Amino acid sequence: MEKHASRIMIVSGEISGDQYAGLLALQLKKLSSDIDIAGIGGKKLKSTGIRIILENPVSGDFGITSVLKNLWPHIRFLKQCKKAIEKENPDLIVFIDNPGFNLALAEKLNNFRKIYYVPPKIWAHNYQRIFLIKNLFDSVITIFPFEKQLYEKENIPSYYFGHPVVDLICEYEDFNDFLQKMRIRKNSQIIGIFPGSRKEEIRNIFPLMIRAGYEVKKKYPYVDFIVSCADESLYEILKTMIEGEKIDWRIWNGSAHILAKNSQVALTASGTMNLELAILGIPMIVFYKMDRINYSIAKTIVHCNYISPVNIITGKKIVEEFIQDVNWNRFMRIFSEIFEQGEKREKHIQQLNHLRLILGEKDVSARVADFIMEKLNENNKRVS
Repeated sequence: MEKHASRIMIVSGEISGDQYAGLLALQLKKLSSDIDIAGIGGKKLKSTGIRIILENPVSGDFGITSVLKNLWPHIRFLKQCKKAIEKENPDLIVFIDNPGFNLALAEKLNNFRKIYYVPPKIWAHNYQRIFLIKNLFDSVITIFPFEKQLYEKENIPSYYFGHPVVDLICEYEDFNDFLQKMRIRKNSQIIGIFPGSRKEEIRNIFPLMIRAGYEVKKKYPYVDFIVSCADESLYEILKTMIEGEKIDWRIWNGSAHILAKNSQVALTASGTMNLELAILGIPMIVFYKMDRINYSIAKTIVHCNYISPVNIITGKKIVEEFIQDVNWNRFMRIFSEIFEQGEKREKHIQQLNHLRLILGEKDVSARVADFIMEKLNENNKRVS
């Protein structure tokens, strides 16, 4: 009987998870042409050329109320995934991010070897999930160094190879093309606006950023505001929100990194983009806002001193956070300190540079791929 090629299944969700899945798939393909890689994911995973058995409809919303609203589509997709994976019969399943969905799916898939890459943030809320993870997964690959100790404390095999965000930064991009498309001067002082990647997130946070723009323009009338559009599906939302505004807002739907690299300061939603900005050494101010119902619920279940991953990883406030409301006098004081050349801006940048060391060296995804191949090649490929 002819033996089939070793099979890996990658299951990802959310925009950041899809990006990490894409990076991992590319590295796995480099390591061996003999393995069969299939996936459930989004655009980035699909772009690698692996077999996509189902496209994950990444939700553009977040919060408890949005989860309830999308409950039935979520359940239907869960059933489709279970059936498709069982038909594929992979030797190893790699789950990436998207804990609400992935934990539910993993519970339905018995007798498969499973690894969780980018596991749930148990340190922020619902620590009890760690015991479910212990029962469901052979090992976890964390993206924060302190997470590894948490999982090891509960005797869960855990590994840390760095944060995959370092692999997302592209070193070679055409700055002149960016300038021409945005119609700005070469010596322009750019304020990069990064309002997030979810529709509901943008609707909540971008109005605060627009108000911030007016405050900044009062003191620094010469700056240019450029808004990063994380996905083409968000363009019309952003365009509608800036229509009729008195100051010029330009939307950039190209690489977020080329905008980030050339920003004097970034105003950003909390999330992975904070780490990307930190790696590039770009001073930033972080905004976070939910609707009142979701925020009230979140306050009771989330136990974390900070909202930005920059502050969470370092364990101290490096970047300023404005949560729900903004004191505009305080905002302008902080903005001026990190915008104007001087000691406070330099100190801020030095702290961001220190974070780069914590996040690890480049080729994180390659190291993760090496580990996954080791696990794939172990003798006992299936759980009895």
